[in-house]
Amino acid sequence: MKLKNKVLGILCLIMLLFLTTACGKKVAITSSDFKEKMESRGYTIQDATNQFSDYDYVKQVYIALSSNSGYQIEFYELSNNDNASSFFNNNKSIFEQSKSSNSTETSNSINNTAKYTLTTNGQFKLVSRIDNTVIYLNVSEEYKSEVKEVLKDLGY
Repeated sequence: MKLKNKVLGILCLIMLLFLTTACGKKVAITSSDFKEKMESRGYTIQDATNQFSDYDYVKQVYIALSSNSGYQIEFYELSNNDNASSFFNNNKSIFEQSKSSNSTETSNSINNTAKYTLTTNGQFKLVSRIDNTVIYLNVSEEYKSEVKEVLKDLGY
């Protein structure tokens, strides 16, 4: 009887793990959602799409400047998931080249998302992708907790 209960318990845990992983697909926000949410938090929004006019796969770019102008958070909407993945991988590689011996990094990729963070040399760097959207930031480490809270609110 004890063995049967253990097996049943393990099966329940496996099913729960499977269900939470399968339901973990994130939903990308739109460019207008990003703009609206960031403005409501007091950020100044700049449309930087024209700076990428040579790249037809870049559909929309917004830069959110903090109220004290201490940092910015960039939002990219690309034409499709493949272009967003390439954009993500390219920026991740650039960040990885700046690692020092005292760096802390995280990297994960699940379903339709990928996220990479690096804390090194007093900087907090992040690139996060959901579907065809990417958030990019490279800020002083003093703003790390602040930007992480913003990203949590955005779902990135």
